[in-house]
Amino acid sequence: MKGLIRKRSLRVLVIILCLLSILSFVPAGGGNAGSFLASFVITPVQRLSAGWTGCHADTAPSQKSIEELEEEIVRLNDMLADYYGMKAENEEFHKFYGIKKENTDFSVVTASVIGRSPDENFYGFTLDRGSMDGVKVNDTVMTEKGLVGWVCETAPASCIVKTLLSPDTHIGAAVKRTSDSGIITGSASVSDDGLTCLVNIPAENRLEKGDIAVTSGYGGIFPKNIKIGKVSCISLDGLTGMPFAVIEPFEELRTVSSVLIVTDFDKKR
Repeated sequence: MKGLIRKRSLRVLVIILCLLSILSFVPAGGGNAGSFLASFVITPVQRLSAGWTGCHADTAPSQKSIEELEEEIVRLNDMLADYYGMKAENEEFHKFYGIKKENTDFSVVTASVIGRSPDENFYGFTLDRGSMDGVKVNDTVMTEKGLVGWVCETAPASCIVKTLLSPDTHIGAAVKRTSDSGIITGSASVSDDGLTCLVNIPAENRLEKGDIAVTSGYGGIFPKNIKIGKVSCISLDGLTGMPFAVIEPFEELRTVSSVLIVTDFDKKR
């Protein structure tokens, strides 16, 4: 369309130039001939100009159409954000589906880390789930890899979690291979390396490096048989002389970003 308009304009321009050339040879006093030629040239030019302006006025988008396009862009961006939100939720669901399938008695909610306090020395964090979602103090926090920690404080729409690295953590644990049991608790001496400890183990234990520690269910606060980590080494406490095992958690507690909260489970299993 634009090419056709250019061709027509070029033809008109050539005609005008020819007529102007003829007009230049008409004497100033030529009277009727000059007036005739002038009107013959000027009138079509005026019409062409008016038509050209009208053509552009018709094809230029109105202010209303621009506003409608902007509204459409906003709407599509909102739809895109909703899509990515649903996609992330589906990915979380599939990631934790195996846990729910293996533990049909679990009542669970998925949650995301929304904050980490710089004053928290043991990598605790805040989640985007709270009492309105059925979350309670002492609820188990885990991932598909293993135990992460426990809920220590709740608000209507959020909760605070202490990890296995915290000395405030006391969770019954056992090593199935040897049947040795003890308590998982954090220690400042190893927490910066992402490690925790299994204490109160028997003096005559048979633990070895690489043994797997799981929750024992002792006390009925935490579910039984949740993976915790593997034995990194066995050492002696410098004050008591009692043995303890350094445990490397299966989950990277310092950077975990999404978890599962067990809000209820069968305590008789």
